[in-house]
Amino acid sequence: MTATRILLATSLLIAPFSQPLLAETTSQSSDADCAATLMHGGIAQLSAIHASIETSILVEATPAKVWSTLMDFKAMPEWSTGTLQGMKGDIQNGGQVVVNFLFGTDTSGNPILNEIPHTLIYEEGEKIGWSDPFPDKIGGGHDNHIYRVQACGDKTLFIQSDEIVDNPYAANFVAQLLPAYQKFNAELKVAVEN
Repeated sequence: MTATRILLATSLLIAPFSQPLLAETTSQSSDADCAATLMHGGIAQLSAIHASIETSILVEATPAKVWSTLMDFKAMPEWSTGTLQGMKGDIQNGGQVVVNFLFGTDTSGNPILNEIPHTLIYEEGEKIGWSDPFPDKIGGGHDNHIYRVQACGDKTLFIQSDEIVDNPYAANFVAQLLPAYQKFNAELKVAVEN
């Protein structure tokens, strides 16, 4: 899987899908304590300007350990090769932060690191994310991106979801983000479990 970054270069913006887009990849785990999904990813085009994505992975660790690894933004670039690279600022609900996020590639094929200001949605030990406007140059609207940590027996279900609203490229965004989110989830699992 290739690394992807958040602010799209114009070359990445292609015409919106004309048909509703639904895609899902799943690998199931039947666990005695938790009949949860081991690894899941799904996208849905809800309208021409609204699409969503949800991914998850089961981590063999406590929610506290997963949360601690997720929130260690200084160490994150050591294990994350795509999407989220770190965050600086006021880490609390309503806090102003700058998120380092990989999305898109330059003309040489190198990942683009974007520094994006966000207002945090934050619940200690449970979720972190944002719901902020997209720049007009990439279609406007807004994105609702959330990372959640959920107890699952003696393990943790890590969920990464996003919703692109009022943007003509919404379906294209989520189609590009699905493999990158799944990669981030898998890398987080390895970082936590090792």
